[in-house]
Amino acid sequence: MSARVRFVHAADLHLGAPFAGVSAEDERVRRALVDAPYRALDAIVELCLGERVDFLVLAGDVYNAAERGVRPQLALADAAQALAEAGIRVFITHGNHDPARGGQTVARLPDTVHVFAHDSVERVVFERDGEPVCALYGRSFGRRDVSENLAAGFRRDPADEIAVAVLHANVGGRQGYDDYAPCTVGDLAAAGMDYWALGHIHEPGIVAETPLAVYAGAPQGMDPTQTGQRGCYLVTVERGAARAEFVPLASVVWESCTADVSGLVTLDEVEDRLELLCRDAAGAWSRPVVIRVDLMGRSEVHGVLGKPGALTALVERVRARTVSGEPWVWLDRVRDATAAPVDLDAIRAGSDLSADIVAIADELASDRDAVARELENALDPLLAKLRAAGVDASLDGIETSVVERARDIVLDALLAREA
Repeated sequence: MSARVRFVHAADLHLGAPFAGVSAEDERVRRALVDAPYRALDAIVELCLGERVDFLVLAGDVYNAAERGVRPQLALADAAQALAEAGIRVFITHGNHDPARGGQTVARLPDTVHVFAHDSVERVVFERDGEPVCALYGRSFGRRDVSENLAAGFRRDPADEIAVAVLHANVGGRQGYDDYAPCTVGDLAAAGMDYWALGHIHEPGIVAETPLAVYAGAPQGMDPTQTGQRGCYLVTVERGAARAEFVPLASVVWESCTADVSGLVTLDEVEDRLELLCRDAAGAWSRPVVIRVDLMGRSEVHGVLGKPGALTALVERVRARTVSGEPWVWLDRVRDATAAPVDLDAIRAGSDLSADIVAIADELASDRDAVARELENALDPLLAKLRAAGVDASLDGIETSVVERARDIVLDALLAREA
């Protein structure tokens, strides 16, 4: 009978991370956000115990910083101890956020935990009942900025019945993420592994089918840009065959959506639309949600939304009703991207300044590459600072919306002057 292993593959827990970009005045929401990464770790342990897996793999950035805090270290030690008592081993690599040359250790991990070396690829044999079943290969980050291709150093021992590789890396130059330990799918294939347990990219997903290479993603979205469900993978591997099943774990879901308010006239109508969106989100995810909404469309309510304090009042009124529900929903932000109810085709047919503005916008929108270059030039200093701070920043896909928004702002100004 061929060897077979089942394990949980998780990554990017970022224990100790502050939740940035959210103003949560409600204590219930604030506490849930602070505790969410730790609840994700608890959920990973519960999954391992419930599925009676052979081991747990954590593919880097378990901690959010090189200087690991006391609570993060105690949480990981408690989790590892609970798994050790059930006979479940843990294999860990360090990533760019928590390189091996980190801060002071305040909590000792049990002997059932193995942390991969940072100076070379390390091979560790997993045994069951004294018999070798699977070899795990891994390499940690020794420092934050690792620019070399670590995957190139992985090579399977021909004697391995099953081979699993663990690495924190940017495969294929994924945009929006630092290009640490850059490599290609070809590099992964050349190593001869059965499964690649990857970390660094926070979106879960399959990178390659042969060999099966998977980003576990962050088990808990870390900020409003990391929308949707997050979790880890339950993996089964036999020689030459691997399967990975995504398991949702996040205790709080970030959501971002648009609301078309075309045809609405009054602020209370918009309020009702926002409350319905929040309640739909709670029902769809069946867990607490932090949501951001962009209001879209040409509508009479556009002028009302532009009045001082209108959006603030909307957010506060909707929050008061949705944050007390079960599960609760926190309306984090509402952005007004509406426009005045003008007929663009009629304006295009005219010969005044408004027609010229629309014609210029149409011409710009037809050349997205040119718009992208202008945006990059204008915003490069800001984007550089965001990326240096570890914030994912990308302008991809916003060219048309920027042109349309600029067009509508200018048309609003012209309409106001004429009025």
